[in-house]
Amino acid sequence: RWDLYTIVQSTLHEVWARKYSGALKQDLRYSPSKCFDTFPFPEGLWQTANPTFAEIGERYHEHRHALMRRLWIGLTDVYNLFHARDLTSDRVAKVSGKPGEAESGYQGLLELRSLHREMDAAVLAAYAWSALDLGHDFHEIETLPENDRVRYTISPDARKELLRRLLALNHQRAAAQAAVATVTKKGKIKTVIAHSPGELFAP
Repeated sequence: RWDLYTIVQSTLHEVWARKYSGALKQDLRYSPSKCFDTFPFPEGLWQTANPTFAEIGERYHEHRHALMRRLWIGLTDVYNLFHARDLTSDRVAKVSGKPGEAESGYQGLLELRSLHREMDAAVLAAYAWSALDLGHDFHEIETLPENDRVRYTISPDARKELLRRLLALNHQRAAAQAAVATVTKKGKIKTVIAHSPGELFAP
């Protein structure tokens, strides 16, 4: 579903994944059991699709796909350019080997950044956290290698605050699930869980 795609492509999910994933050397090793199953998705999203998210997610995906085809480069090169502080059409030409597409590729990468900001803002609004300033710009991520820490992303303060809120929401849902219990015939407590991702986690 495109609405779920939007969530996992957002920086909000990336913050969670970087905190709770393992690592292979210094690269993120995404663990579905630790990152996806435990992530507190917006309330009710698994039961009811969100058309706004779906539209944003599909538009982001299609734009990125078109950009890759136009420049004939893969995802790694796309995001290396996406995160380049000194991005220029000349750099796009050098990476892609397509000088004729350099300017349109450069503008396409700027649009990809804009779409990512739009995606993050929509997901933030789903949690009713729109008052939080994400501060999209070029920032260092301390968990990355020292010589390659700068990314086009949200501010360090926003990352910390998002992680705090997501963790609090996760614990709140876990506590609510633990409280839903029935007594079996033998008098033992049996927890009844209608499980969906993000609703039960003990870090």
